[in-house]
Amino acid sequence: MKRLKHIILILIVVNLGGLNCRQEYTPPAIKKNPFILVVDGIVISGNDSTIITLSRTRSISDTVPSEKELNARVSVVGASGVEYPFTEQGNGRYYADQLTLDNTQQYQLKILTAEGNEFRSAPSNVQTSPPIDSVYWQQDSSYNVHVYLNTHDPSNQTKYYRWQYVETWEYESAYNSVLDYNEGNIIPRSLDNQIYRCYRSVPSSTIEVVSTTQLSSSTVNKYEVTYIPNGAEQISQVYSDLIRQYAIPVDAFNFWQNLKKNTEQLGSLFDLQPFTELGNIKCINDPTVNCIGFISFTTLQEKRIFISKSDLRYWNYNPYYGTCYIDTIPTADINKYFQPPGGPYFNSLIGTANGPYLLGSTLCVDCTYHGGTTIKPPYWP
Repeated sequence: MKRLKHIILILIVVNLGGLNCRQEYTPPAIKKNPFILVVDGIVISGNDSTIITLSRTRSISDTVPSEKELNARVSVVGASGVEYPFTEQGNGRYYADQLTLDNTQQYQLKILTAEGNEFRSAPSNVQTSPPIDSVYWQQDSSYNVHVYLNTHDPSNQTKYYRWQYVETWEYESAYNSVLDYNEGNIIPRSLDNQIYRCYRSVPSSTIEVVSTTQLSSSTVNKYEVTYIPNGAEQISQVYSDLIRQYAIPVDAFNFWQNLKKNTEQLGSLFDLQPFTELGNIKCINDPTVNCIGFISFTTLQEKRIFISKSDLRYWNYNPYYGTCYIDTIPTADINKYFQPPGGPYFNSLIGTANGPYLLGSTLCVDCTYHGGTTIKPPYWP
């Protein structure tokens, strides 16, 4: 999911920016308090940990990233008085291990900020998400890939669904480096220090919600969760999509559906409605202090799918590193390419063991330069 604070910021920018023929709109809540707390996350009961992220909105003119909310105390509070504290992990993240919540009891998320304000979400029951029946993919006539899911609730209790997903993919650099330069020494590159194959994970950037209230049964068929355009790097080698499914109440559906409509209409400013719905979190000690976010309590169902490039037809992948070249460097000259005054340049060693040495640009040799990690996920095939 696109981080809530980023969605809110975009909406504010669009509404405030306007066009010459439009009247500038400033949401009242933003005008009164530009430093609004943003709460992002879903409280999971039973089978997974819960992470809540706290940050603050910032002025439209600010060029610095949004500020993370530090030193807060976060907990889940039950109607019976039981309280489950979270652990601060840094960077605005607050973590709780598997929570065992009673689906006959209502709960609230409680936040005590360092400045002394107390925020609470509206009392909510724990929703029970049915299992995902299947996740599958298809290529269309332009060879784009679409990932679909089917799900249903046999009890017909779940009327509103929400999905998030995490995409993970394997990619490779242009050249496999077997040597490393270390303070003037040329040493063999160990397997645990390889920089040829990387893995990258990205959370979903869209809001995916569905209502089945218009249907005779709580059934979702062939819902498109993810779209991967032909040639995208995600399937340059192996791709994984982890789909996470939540059952949500009607007020949560309305909030996310409204937010989804606003973000989808950003390309058409004349159709955009001002964003005024802030969510279900209120400041207890000062009602004039606003908070943005919607907290739901639910069980989690998830399913993972893998797609390999060999499974696809006509996947026209153009590597991120573009055109690459290998330079041959005499043994006596190797230090010039890594040490001052001529260096360091953005070079990485490729081979050979006794020289002359083969050199390439770091972008073409070191896959981590592209943002990934060489640590293979434990679930990887």
